Amino acid sequence: MKETAPVAPCEALAQLKIALRKNRRHPHYRYFQMATVTPEGAPRNRTVVFRGFAPDDAALLVITDSRSEKIVELAQNAMAEVAWYFTETREQFRIRALATCVSEGAPSAEDVALRVQVWQQLSDAARAQFFWPSPGLPLGTGTAQAITEAVPESFTVLKLSPIVIDHLVLSKVQTRRRSRIISERWCEEWINP
Repeated sequence: MKETAPVAPCEALAQLKIALRKNRRHPHYRYFQMATVTPEGAPRNRTVVFRGFAPDDAALLVITDSRSEKIVELAQNAMAEVAWYFTETREQFRIRALATCVSEGAPSAEDVALRVQVWQQLSDAARAQFFWPSPGLPLGTGTAQAITEAVPESFTVLKLSPIVIDHLVLSKVQTRRRSRIISERWCEEWINP
């Protein structure tokens, strides 16, 4: 497996953006699986909703409740992996990423603005879930908060910054390319599907 010359930082995500555009007529194109590791070392997987790209146009955005288990898992190990399959184009993307939690009291003005922007783009139904009792507790435990216009403390944006992207195309001619950051540059190699 011979590596090729480094590619532009956005090249690794270019095919993902094309796949998103080609598959947008299917509602499921917005959903992917995100895996983390529990403090005990066990894998944990869930389906999340893609909320777009961060302003740097590289990190994937996901929302979550700050009281959820994934926040505890990411605090222990910020590494996550995304598995995303597009049915129209028959492509799979596996993306290893470093997760950054942008929550109440975010340290930078950019992160504060991002959190507010993502909140404003949500439907009323999506916003309401952040006022529910804490997720994962027995049903009937806890109390719901009154719904307000303000961004609740429980609302968190996850920025998933890719460090490895494995792109598998399952068409008549199957191809697989792995892009990864080596010495702060994106490098890619073609590998066996």
